[in-house]
Amino acid sequence: MKIKYFILAVILLIAGSVFTGCDNRDNTKDNVEKANQEMIDAQVKFEKDWQQFKSDAELKITNNEQKIVDIKTSMKTTSSKFKAKYENAVLTLEQKNIDLKKKLNDFKYGKKEDWEEFKKVFNSEIDSLGNSLNDIFSNKD
Repeated sequence: MKIKYFILAVILLIAGSVFTGCDNRDNTKDNVEKANQEMIDAQVKFEKDWQQFKSDAELKITNNEQKIVDIKTSMKTTSSKFKAKYENAVLTLEQKNIDLKKKLNDFKYGKKEDWEEFKKVFNSEIDSLGNSLNDIFSNKD
């Protein structure tokens, strides 16, 4: 009788292990699928953020280019004193705008922290450039 109970206990133990093992494999599979979906969702979110950011940045760069053209046009009709004073500054700002455009086009996503830092620095630089252009344009007299 003891042997029957012992055999029954061993069979139940083995069956329990098999069912638990199957459940763990199912959970592992679910966890992998969930992680893959989260990674896909993060990539889609980044792509959306990147396209919006790039579009906004390109618009700011284009606006800066137009301001530079306007300043250069204004400089043609102003005194040589004004030209001498601001020509180098305008050329420097124009080069900064070109550098920002290149920086935007060369950016490659690596890590989220790099992306966040790039956005912060880029926005700061482009805003500073826009302010400098506005200041020169308003102080041309």
